[in-house]
Amino acid sequence: MKKRNQKSTIMSLGVALALALAATSASGGAAAAECAIDAAAVIYPAPQQACLTGWISAPASFEIDADERLVGSQALDYLSEALGKKGISLSPADGAGLISFEFGGPEHETAFRQEGYRIVVSAEDRVEIKISARTGAGFFYAALTLDQLFSKNASGPVIAAGETIDFPAFSYRGVLEGGYSVWSHEKRLAIIEWTGKMKMNSFIYAPKEGMYFRRRWRAPHPDEEMEWFRQYVEASARNHVEFAYSLSPAMSMEYSDPAEFEVLAAKYARMQEIGVRRFGIFFDDVLPYLSTPADRAAYENIAEAEVEVTNKLLAALRERDRDVKLFFVPNQYWGWTPTDYMRIVREKLHPDIDIGWTGRDIVSNSIPADDVRDFIKLVGRPPAIGDNWSPLGPVERRDPDIYKLTSSYLNNPYGFADDSRAKMSRFVDSTVADYGWNPEAYDPARSIRRASEIIAGGQPAGDALLLALLIKGEKVSPANIAEIPALLESLSDASKAAGAAASLRELLDSYSSALPAAALTPMLAAEVAPALEKGLAAFSRASAALVSMSLPADSAGIDDIKKILGLKK
Repeated sequence: MKKRNQKSTIMSLGVALALALAATSASGGAAAAECAIDAAAVIYPAPQQACLTGWISAPASFEIDADERLVGSQALDYLSEALGKKGISLSPADGAGLISFEFGGPEHETAFRQEGYRIVVSAEDRVEIKISARTGAGFFYAALTLDQLFSKNASGPVIAAGETIDFPAFSYRGVLEGGYSVWSHEKRLAIIEWTGKMKMNSFIYAPKEGMYFRRRWRAPHPDEEMEWFRQYVEASARNHVEFAYSLSPAMSMEYSDPAEFEVLAAKYARMQEIGVRRFGIFFDDVLPYLSTPADRAAYENIAEAEVEVTNKLLAALRERDRDVKLFFVPNQYWGWTPTDYMRIVREKLHPDIDIGWTGRDIVSNSIPADDVRDFIKLVGRPPAIGDNWSPLGPVERRDPDIYKLTSSYLNNPYGFADDSRAKMSRFVDSTVADYGWNPEAYDPARSIRRASEIIAGGQPAGDALLLALLIKGEKVSPANIAEIPALLESLSDASKAAGAAASLRELLDSYSSALPAAALTPMLAAEVAPALEKGLAAFSRASAALVSMSLPADSAGIDDIKKILGLKK
């Protein structure tokens, strides 16, 4: 209880500090100048606490002073590569700065691991960066943040000075591959790598149409696929992600047959042999009835069968690994209806097993904290939230205090389950990372713009990419397309029309220049290529329409430009 109070106090102090700084800024006080940089515009996901005082010149090289336990760590490897891309060396020369790593960062409550970190950047005799954390994950996340604190101006590299104290709100944050399609090995591997870079720590393998996940759950994975899984485990470890393997035997298993269970347990055991330590078993999206005479004789309710198999599976897994973790996705995985099914789950499911839940609906428009409380009242334990949120836009209408009720928030980007759209899931799941890390500071519109900026390698390319996707017909909210809607509305105001038209043309021209130069990965570039083509053509058409438009514009003229830009059907 003490740690929970400490965590809540720290987060509350962060909010209070932000409000105090905002108030001081309005009155021209000194504290506003002290924290001069908007930390959420620099660090993504948004940090719990950060006071960035200003940009200072960074040296061309740094000396590293690290505890010997960190030699060869992911944090040092990542930092060396990331700073190298910025032209900064970790081989010290004259005038080098110092980056020191020490154990003892901020402690916070978690059911998983200590992932917090502290960074202090100062410049007296030389630029010094002090990083402290309690675990490898904390140091890795600190390295990710430090990379973001570096930038460039006309004079060369700069770094944001000040202090950052940061840690996640949810213990489990990540991606659930659970749609009715299958990502290719290459794209799944790339998404796992990216998941860790976004400070998410969980990836769940559960593709509904995976060849050996559901329909052929009894069949062992071929050697080639087992090699893929080894690569997933290795990539996850490199990026401080926990890879979870799942099966769904619900379509055809005879639950009362011991031989069936032995086949099931053996398939999980193969995954334990290659290092998997977290598992799931899915009973969702099938008719909830006992399909064989033997099962109908053995059980009165399908829940009895599912729970018995799940409990036996946990026992079998723990014979090999006492610390193994297992989660259960029931047939009734949304809402909180007090059925006999849920009563049996509450009474008989092993208390160490998490229960997957999507909110009040299969695809929940919102997840209020009260809904989570209602689930807990029904089942007697917190849900493991596996959200089904899939537009090409930010996760939203999830209460900021859900993390106080459950430790898990993952998302299934089911709308991007097809392999031709897999990398596009990064848009929504970037915002999942942002929300999962710091829900109390989460702003959907800010989050999707920052995500697009990171995905496209900067602005205005990020905004241009979002607008191009909207033009193509993706579900992107117009509210997230920078200032275009406001400029369009100003075209009808005689006092503002000329300036708005000029500003809008300038913005569209900047999009036309930035979009072809966007720093997209080859996989994502291939997926969004049709949107880029449509977007560039639309930017040109809209700019030309503005040149010929009579000002102030009438509603029909404005509507024409809105249609060109995908803002009106």
